[in-house]
Amino acid sequence: MKCSSRLAVRVAAAAVLAVAAGGPVLAQPPAPPTSQSGPVWPKLSAAERDQVMRFGEEFKQFIGSAKSALTFVREATRIVEAAGFRPWPKAATKAQVTPGSKWYAVNRDRTIVAFVIGREPLTAGARIVNTHNDSVFLGLKPKPLRESFEIALMDTLVHGGIKNYQWVNRPLAMIGRVLKTDGTVVTIDVGHAPGDPVLTIPDLAPHVDNDFRDRRNREVIQTEELDPVLASTTAAAIDILKSRYNLTPEDFLSADIQIVPAQAPVDIGLDRQLIGAYGHDDRSNGYAAFRAITETATPQRTAMAYGVNNEEVNSWTTGVDSEWFRTLLAEIIAAQEPVYNDLLLRHALRASQVLVSDCTTALDPNFPQPYLPNSSARLGWGLVFKEYGEGREADAEYFAKVRGIFNDAGVHWQTHAYRAGYGGGTIAQWFANADIDAIDVGIGILSMHSPMDISSKVDLWELYRGFKAFLGVPAGATATPSR
Repeated sequence: MKCSSRLAVRVAAAAVLAVAAGGPVLAQPPAPPTSQSGPVWPKLSAAERDQVMRFGEEFKQFIGSAKSALTFVREATRIVEAAGFRPWPKAATKAQVTPGSKWYAVNRDRTIVAFVIGREPLTAGARIVNTHNDSVFLGLKPKPLRESFEIALMDTLVHGGIKNYQWVNRPLAMIGRVLKTDGTVVTIDVGHAPGDPVLTIPDLAPHVDNDFRDRRNREVIQTEELDPVLASTTAAAIDILKSRYNLTPEDFLSADIQIVPAQAPVDIGLDRQLIGAYGHDDRSNGYAAFRAITETATPQRTAMAYGVNNEEVNSWTTGVDSEWFRTLLAEIIAAQEPVYNDLLLRHALRASQVLVSDCTTALDPNFPQPYLPNSSARLGWGLVFKEYGEGREADAEYFAKVRGIFNDAGVHWQTHAYRAGYGGGTIAQWFANADIDAIDVGIGILSMHSPMDISSKVDLWELYRGFKAFLGVPAGATATPSR
């Protein structure tokens, strides 16, 4: 990443060498816009800072309510419906799919796409911002009630990569729903309302842990020890489940229940520029994407915000590998074209472009050793291009195009790369395999995959601005509240 001042020095040096060699001195072209390295906050006006802080507060309200894929889709649906988006019909007609019309579609309550039809047909390609709706959590085994010395525990499993020891000795909530065999749906949300009880996973006191002190970092708390206390006795637990929810232990065989941190999002630091909250990865990027799509009027190409499920583990029916999204694209094409065929869908995919947006690890001031000081994302330095290497980076041509879009909109951005042997993955490969130009972007996070990730409000704001520019929102369009 090179700043404009260094570029100017090189141009001037080249001119001096040309004179020394007796060559002509060419007129110096204006330096192209580039990324602006360094903290973004000092570069903002007072009005811009107010917008950043207001957007951060709205995000805190959202992510405090959207703690699962189910609740993310519920909250994202509220946002897009408030902006005039309508449910996608089962058999859309050409008269309905007009430029500027706003639609959303939901897959099994866990995946959502909101889109605005462009002036060009979908066969000319779409602009897609993809995020994922799931975060790391503790799930329940099919028979989760477990008793140990008469205390009722919940037998859990892990969704995604976590450090087990970070989940003990803290208030935990239980959210989700249970499907009974008679079709009844029982919604559970315990631990969030004022006065609610919470769950917790107890740890050994330092007085009695002598035999466990040789455990290494990832084994301090083993995965089979991540069992929160449900009630003081099994009899009490079964009685409350029956009296309050009309549930039996067998009903948990068909349940989608998650154990998540109960704490509400908070500001971090005296300047309140950072946010501490569970689930930044990846519902922070998802929030920015669905806010951006609501600002989109009538784009040149169809604009889409696409939030998928199960990125942290495997795709299944609501993940990016599902054929559901392709089917939706086919339905849009079928409504626009006189006759549909598979080749039209393939051409639409080839002509499309996507930003695959996910969180990345920001340089940790306490543990800088794993990071590349000049190549790692920094909190407060803007949105992040993630160039991971090993065949997982975008084509140079597409990278240049997206850079130009962000630069023209005045979006602050930075790049991130890992040291050899470090790093995670993304789902960009699905889009690349579908012949779609794809690049990874997002925001940097501290304490990633913990019960409290830390983000910068200004990074989230710049990501939102970048999404709007990519989707075709005119520069200068102001944000509307999400609620």
